[in-house]
Formats: sequence, structure tokens, C-alpha cells
Amino acid sequence: METIYKTADRLWSSFVNWLKEEKNHARFIVVCFVISLIPLLVLSFYNHPAMDDFNYGILTRHALLENKGLAVIPAVLKAAVQRAVNLWHSWQGTYTFAIVAALRPSIITERITFIQTFILIGLFTGCIMYFCRVMLHRLLGLSKAVATVTACVVITLCIQYVPIGVEAFYWWNGSVGYTGFFSVMLAFFGLLADSLHREKISAKRMIGLILLTVLLAGGMYPIALLTAVMLFFFAVDVLAGKKYGKKMKIQAAALFLIYIPAFALSLAAPGNARRQAFFQHRTPFEAIYKSYTKSLEYMYTEAMNVVIVLVIFALFLYMLWKLGNTKFSFRCPLLFTFVTYSMVVVMWVPGIYAVRYISGGRYYDILYYGVILFWAANAVYYAGWLRRQCEKCGDEILGLLKKAVPAMLAAAGIGCAVLGIWKIDIVTDLEEITTATALKSLVYGEAQVYDREIREREALYNDPDVKRVVVDEVTYRPELLYYGTLTTDPEDSRNLAMCEYYDKEYMVKRETEEESNETSQE
Repeated sequence: METIYKTADRLWSSFVNWLKEEKNHARFIVVCFVISLIPLLVLSFYNHPAMDDFNYGILTRHALLENKGLAVIPAVLKAAVQRAVNLWHSWQGTYTFAIVAALRPSIITERITFIQTFILIGLFTGCIMYFCRVMLHRLLGLSKAVATVTACVVITLCIQYVPIGVEAFYWWNGSVGYTGFFSVMLAFFGLLADSLHREKISAKRMIGLILLTVLLAGGMYPIALLTAVMLFFFAVDVLAGKKYGKKMKIQAAALFLIYIPAFALSLAAPGNARRQAFFQHRTPFEAIYKSYTKSLEYMYTEAMNVVIVLVIFALFLYMLWKLGNTKFSFRCPLLFTFVTYSMVVVMWVPGIYAVRYISGGRYYDILYYGVILFWAANAVYYAGWLRRQCEKCGDEILGLLKKAVPAMLAAAGIGCAVLGIWKIDIVTDLEEITTATALKSLVYGEAQVYDREIREREALYNDPDVKRVVVDEVTYRPELLYYGTLTTDPEDSRNLAMCEYYDKEYMVKRETEEESNETSQE
């Protein structure tokens, strides 16, 4: 027993010493982060297309089946563009989103649907990593390790407490339009911030920025509007700044001028007017006011829990420790808070304006990401501001503060422990974590049964000799995988879309006894 104790003590001491190095604690955090993603990625192997995946993929699937060899590529691309044109006229002007949605990887075969989750999580992780690297390493001068740790903390909070996980990383059509485009938007903002830091835009970067400008202009309106606002202020900053050269001023103005018609093309779609006929929109000023009030309520109720509070506070203390050598001034913290909060509010405006409320879990997902980024940014900024205030106090007071740091950290630790014990509901809070939800579906076998039953359906769907399909309801509805299947109504738009997608005459779900009783009562 003594030998085991000594060995464990030696290993623990070695681990603690190894962890003291900045690069090593970043590596440790990254390993923990990757481990937390494993259940989510494993669950993706049981995922299947659903809902608008079929509607948006009708033309691209038929183009794929009707062409062979290299002719498939232009045919599928043309079909994706045609789908965007059709939807632009009939439903919504978000043309680049429609193209990306139509190019769903699993139009090739449903068996590779898992790739979509890998793409979405990889894109989300990579873009936030890059954004944090630019903001913390290049602009503030912190080490790459600190930027990596901060990014892992932010990404973990975003993923693990995302409001509707199925619409964030599993349902392609909803996920790529919101979480996917949100990720690209952050990378785009990172490129703009890095360009300001470098005081120049290379030819290659300019081409990339133009492509991303057009891509985001045709994306979902919350993201497109925030991009428009950021591009406007980017152009104003460059044009007014004396340190930027004439070439960069022209480039900044060109990006904004390219964005205006690209965004206008999305707004001018006839489909928007047809869709808007179902709703009574607000005035612009009313929409802005309501967005500020509703977003504030959301921030402190649905988008907040004790775990998020503790983690953001820990990030504040971490930055208080790491921001000692940065030369950034961190002036006007209240103004910074207002500006960053307003950036979150901008994403609320399209929904509040058009339909008077936020519709769809995927919309709430990006609003939640915005809240987490807001808290993280302010934790960093206020930690830096506090460091600057302490430095102004003089060496003697600064020395006293440094001596008091252990006591302050101990008090903060005790406070966090008390708050955690008092407020954390172990069962409820664990169930809210996305990884725990994925593990539950895997361990209880819900995902496996769901996958087997949907595969049996897909065998019928892909059988050219079967023209009339009737299926039973699935046994389980895994929270992260299930997003609707066939309904009992043969004229339901979802059923009709699947009929067209799979070239069937009739597709319907068999009505259960419970559903039959409900229908008869109505």
C-alpha cells in the first residue's frame, strides 16, 4: 500500500511540475477539450438527414444520380445554384446559405452523414481558435498558449450548454446556416482585426476577404446584419486612421461597397415579401429597442447558469495573472461593455423586426454563442483594466496587492466553492451538458436503435422498385439526433419533399392507435 502511495505521490508531483509550464497547461486543456468532444463525434455515426435536408437537396441529389464521372461536379453545382434561385423567388433571399445547404455531403449516401458533424464542430472550433489567437496573441501580445486556453474555455461553454444541440451540430440544414455561418463570421472578423494590426491587406488576403464578404452577405440575416455593421466600422476606422496607407483605405472601402449590393440582393428577394405576408413586422426603431430589452432578459435567465458564472470568473482571474506584460491600455471599460453588448443585440434585430420574436432553436444557438463571447471578452477587458489601475497606484501599493494575492485567491476559491455547492444541481446541470446528453443516448442504446430503424427506412427509400412507402414511428427520439421524420399526412410538405427527393409516389408514417384516437377526438 505504501509503495502505491509513494508511486502515486511521485507521479502527481511530476504532473504538477509539468503543468507549471505555460505550454504544458495549454496542452492539458486541449487534451481535456478533445476528450469532451469524443461522445459528440461518436454519436454522429448514428445521425441521418431530416426535415429541410431533403427539401434543399432535391435538385443536387438528382443531378448526382443523373450524371457520371467529372460531369457530376458542374451538374451538382449548377443544381445548387438553381435551388438557391428557386428559393430566392419563393421563400427567402439567403442565396449562399441555400447553395451550401443544397451541397449537403450526405446527398452522396446517407451513410456518410457523420461527416457533417465533424465539419461543423471542426469549423466552429477552428474559427474560434483563430479569432482568439488574433485578439489575444497578435493584438494584446499574450502567448499562443494563453490564447489556446481561452479559446478552449469559450468553445467548451458554447458547445456544452448550447440551447438546441441537434440544430447546432447534427441537422445539416439548420446547423450550417447558423452555427456554420457564425463560425465563418468570427474567422472573417479575425482577419479584419489582424489586417488592422498589420496595417495592410495582402493580395491573397484581399481575395479571401472578398469571397467571405459575398458568402456572409447571402447568409442568415442575424449574421449578415452583424457582418454589415462590422464592415462599416472597419471601413470608417481605416478611412479615418492616419496610420493606414492609401492602398488599404481603398481596399477597406471596396470590401464595404462589395458587401452592400451582395446584401441588398438577399434583402430584395421576392421570397422575403411572400414569407413576410404571414407575419406583422415591427418598425426598425421598435425592433432595436425590443432587441435590447429582450436580449438583456435572455442573457440573465436562459443563457446563464452557475457553471458559466464560475468559469467566466476563473477566466477573469486567469487573465488578471497573464495580462501583466501587455501594453494595451484597456481604457473606457463601460464603453467596451456597451459596444460588445450591442454586437450581441444586432443579431436579435432581424428576428424581432421580421416576425416579432426569435424563431427556431438554431437562432437561439448563435445568440447564446454571442452571450458567451460577450462575457469572455469583458472578463479579459476588465482584468486588463484592473491591472492598469493597480499599476497606477505605485510600486508600494502594487507590492501590497501582490502579497495579498494568495489570500484573495483563497477567498475567491472558497466563494466559488460555496456558490457551487449552493447553486449547482448535479443531476440537472449534468443533463444540460451536451456531452452528457450524447453519452446518455449511446449508453442507453437509444442512438443505436434509432440508427437501425432509420437505416431500414432508407433501404426502402433508395429501392427504385418501391414507389409507395409506409413506415412505423421510430422507437426512440434521441435528443441530439431526432429532428422529425415522415408524418401521417401524405400531403404534408415534408412528406412531399421526401417523395421528390427519393422519386416516390407516396411516403407516409403509419398512424399509431394513440394518434388515431386524437384525430377522431378532433
